[in-house]
Amino acid sequence: MSRIRLNANHFRVNYALIILIVLFFSLVYHPISMIVYSVSFIAWLSLYFCREDPLLIFGRTVDDRVVLVALGLVTVVALVFTHVGMNVLVALIVGVVLVGVHAAFRGTEDLFLDESDAAQGGLLSVVR
Repeated sequence: MSRIRLNANHFRVNYALIILIVLFFSLVYHPISMIVYSVSFIAWLSLYFCREDPLLIFGRTVDDRVVLVALGLVTVVALVFTHVGMNVLVALIVGVVLVGVHAAFRGTEDLFLDESDAAQGGLLSVVR
């Protein structure tokens, strides 16, 4: 269980992207839902994926996990209002299973690489 927590924390952005891609593919035959999804994905890009500074709302810093949950809820609710609730549910289940399998089986030993280990493995640039 600690491996899953560590991987979920380390690969949070990757896992969110995988779930969003699975959700996208589940909406291929629903054009109105694709438009709604595209609008919510723009919000994902601007508020979660492409943001480098912490999100400030009313002078307070908002944690990435709060942004993740809020955007997830907004996306799911918006898509359910377009009458594709079952597609969204199945896509979320498939995405969570994929993410869960990766988090359970991905080893945690090599998540963080030391500079000395990188130099020994040939990962440093030879151009100085």
